[in-house]
Amino acid sequence: MKTVTVEKGCVWVGKDRYLTGSSFDINDKEAERLIRKGVVTETEDGGIIAKSEDPEKLTVAQLKDLLDKLEIEYPANAKKADILELLEKNTAPHPEDSV
Repeated sequence: MKTVTVEKGCVWVGKDRYLTGSSFDINDKEAERLIRKGVVTETEDGGIIAKSEDPEKLTVAQLKDLLDKLEIEYPANAKKADILELLEKNTAPHPEDSV
């Protein structure tokens, strides 16, 4: 098994979504396939970093769905900027960004 860490933004794995700073496990064969495709990159210490989708490119509906999954409350009439701010406040920064 390999652990994938989301570098920044949002990564989709099947129906599951992972945000900045979160991690998930994949088997070695799948890790090798994703590395070959350029979807993820392997670090010097053997870890894997996922290239991620920029949340600003998601639609409001997709962002609200993400907030629902993360159980983050928001007003029904929330604008995209408000949702992006909520996501930023409720997700961890990339480890290199906090050095």
